[in-house]
Amino acid sequence: MPRITQPHDAAWSADVEAAVATFGNRARNEILRFLASGGPATRGDIVAAVSAGDPSVAKHLAALEEAGVVIVDVEPGRRHGRSPRYSANPVRIKELLDAHLKYLLEQ
Repeated sequence: MPRITQPHDAAWSADVEAAVATFGNRARNEILRFLASGGPATRGDIVAAVSAGDPSVAKHLAALEEAGVVIVDVEPGRRHGRSPRYSANPVRIKELLDAHLKYLLEQ
């Protein structure tokens, strides 16, 4: 049986792709859950809260920021030597979840 690697369907949008990448990963879900419940936090706070290593959390935060589900108070390129604070973006989270549900449930 062939494996599906990438759907060839016009309904598979960039938001659906971002939703699957974001919500299909346990670590990213835990980071989002921590940020949604605890408010803005530094990467160090997140590392301690989710019991993950700093490199792993940094990688996931970059992906979450790229998807727009995490907002950072210091813009990229100005973060060296600073401790940016990360926040969940509930509006974007809902957009991605809605796009994923629409893809799954509407024909």
